[in-house]
Amino acid sequence: MSSRELVSTSGLSKKTLLAAVGLALVSGCITLFFCFSQSENRRFEVLHNYEMRVNAWLSDAAQSVDIWNGEMKELRLRVSDAETYRLFSGDLFGLDKRVTGAINNVEDGVSLSGDAAVLSEEVPAIRRILLEFMNYNGLLDARLVNKEGQTILSALSTPAPLTSDQTGATLRAMKTGQSVFLPVRGGANGLVLDVFEPVYDLETPDKCVAVFMVSVPVLSKVTQFTARPKQNDMSMAAMLQRNKDIWENMQVPEPVRLPDVLQRELSKARGNLPFALRQSVFENIGMVYSMSSFIPELNWSLIQETPVSVVDSMLFRAELPIYAVSFLGWVSFMLLSGMLWWMSFGRQQRSQAAELRRLNQIISRQKELLDSVNVSLDVGLFMADVKGQIRVCNPALASILGRKEQEISEQSLFSCFPTEQASTILDHIRQVALNQKTGREEGCELTLERDGEKRLYRVTFFPFLDSSETDVRSSIRGAVVTMKDITEFRRTSERMRQRQRSLIEAFTRAEESADPYLAGQSRRMADLGRMVADSMGLSEDGKNTVVMGSLLSQVGKLFIPRELLTKKGKLTAEELDLVHQVPAHAHRLMESVDFDLPIARALYEMYEHMDGSGYPNGLSGERILPEARIIAVLNAFCAMVSARSYREGMDAKKAVDELTGNPCFDQTVVEHLRRVVETPEGLFAIRS
Repeated sequence: MSSRELVSTSGLSKKTLLAAVGLALVSGCITLFFCFSQSENRRFEVLHNYEMRVNAWLSDAAQSVDIWNGEMKELRLRVSDAETYRLFSGDLFGLDKRVTGAINNVEDGVSLSGDAAVLSEEVPAIRRILLEFMNYNGLLDARLVNKEGQTILSALSTPAPLTSDQTGATLRAMKTGQSVFLPVRGGANGLVLDVFEPVYDLETPDKCVAVFMVSVPVLSKVTQFTARPKQNDMSMAAMLQRNKDIWENMQVPEPVRLPDVLQRELSKARGNLPFALRQSVFENIGMVYSMSSFIPELNWSLIQETPVSVVDSMLFRAELPIYAVSFLGWVSFMLLSGMLWWMSFGRQQRSQAAELRRLNQIISRQKELLDSVNVSLDVGLFMADVKGQIRVCNPALASILGRKEQEISEQSLFSCFPTEQASTILDHIRQVALNQKTGREEGCELTLERDGEKRLYRVTFFPFLDSSETDVRSSIRGAVVTMKDITEFRRTSERMRQRQRSLIEAFTRAEESADPYLAGQSRRMADLGRMVADSMGLSEDGKNTVVMGSLLSQVGKLFIPRELLTKKGKLTAEELDLVHQVPAHAHRLMESVDFDLPIARALYEMYEHMDGSGYPNGLSGERILPEARIIAVLNAFCAMVSARSYREGMDAKKAVDELTGNPCFDQTVVEHLRRVVETPEGLFAIRS
């Protein structure tokens, strides 16, 4: 090569390099500009969609609060609109303070005569009715207060004096004739809401003669409202309240004042904070994306927060495809440019031939692998489109249908399967084909006759799309279908379940023979346990553990002398020690039985208490198996409603009330039991 040709070639190489660098820079700048613009649009879209979901959650939660407030309003009106209390308040209106105090047994040394004496005689009966109303509805205080702020009738025999705020609220309720709500305060029973309802004279309906004051425990309700399922597991919710000009977070033991920054924002927005990045209402949380909804009548504001790290992760996942696609597009453009340059030098055919040879080798190896898997697979496998046409199948499917592979491929489902089974398969194929974007599989069970015997098959459907077509509309859609013989598995499972049922029935009969007063209690516990487990949303294993554990709940008593079980008097210390061995006996008896469920542990821990006062190990709280906590509540409830030789059975609702608030029992379980007992099915299970 001459020196001139060498220089010419060197100059061409430099120009080519400079052109490549310039093309890379220009295309890179264009790609970055596209990424930034699309990223901003995507961020706005993600935040807007998340704001819509948060707003929908707040609307639903606020609606729940309004419904609860309406129910509480109806509850108060049952007293404030009752003729008895209106007539009583009207009769005491305008009387001397000492006289009204004497009528309500507050003032001593005051003699009563005439109408005042008659009213004094009516007070015990009216107070008893008010006390029953207060206890039945779970209120902490219920009283009638006159315009001087004096309690003229209270459900409690020794009511606490009114605070200045309560006295002021009483006067506002009488003056405005409307309900008055005080800010939620801390108390011995958690968070308490004081509400004041005007009471009008029976004979002069437009004359306000007293105010009905109730103190409502709201901790459980606030927890219920804020614990509703949210869009993200890391999201949090809180209930805020406006106490005069101060915003507080409703926490126990006392509402907590919010930081000054949030105070100003909430005051400016009147409790309706827009979706934005701001400080959390909880300590040590930092910055969050939050939004709130104001509830005017209660002066509450419900706020939902999502940690900024969670939202940033969502934004990152949304933006990543944009940058990835843009980068791949830029790389592809550069590769394409390089390929065009390479083609200009006449190397296209050689590179393409080499690539085709490589791809052909890869495809050949993959085909050999798939063929070997297809032949050795014992599960029936075939591919069919939405028209019911079988495209391809494996030898296992041909064996199931008793045909050759060639007789099945390119045939209709209805020519290979019975009509009913073919219709079922085609319906599922069309279902998964229409829902390809979800990538979700479908499944069903079918019965086919094989070698003169009916066999049960588990059929699973996976969607597919023919990617060889450039037009999606013209592509063939369908499903890859697998068929697995589960006949023996199902028979084995059924035999095992039958043995378990027989074993449980035998133990149940033995329990009832040991103590005649236990007759029917285990089955009653099992029926109620099934409904409580459904109400709590337990898994299938959890539900079976509760039901089977309830049926075996008294098995440990087989080892206790019968005369001790039926003894009417108080047990001695030695006898109590024998009774306390019941869970150990039950555990020792059941731990060797293969239930594939924690039955033995549930029976061992059913006598443990949430406050740690139970036996045998003094476990408490979450350390106790959840199913054992359910069985414990059911055992106590059924024991109370069942008759014994020394007492009558207790009313179901009264028995639930006895369990409510008892620190020994899981109150979540008690609440779900209450819901079950209030249903016709629950009452039927108790009486059966």
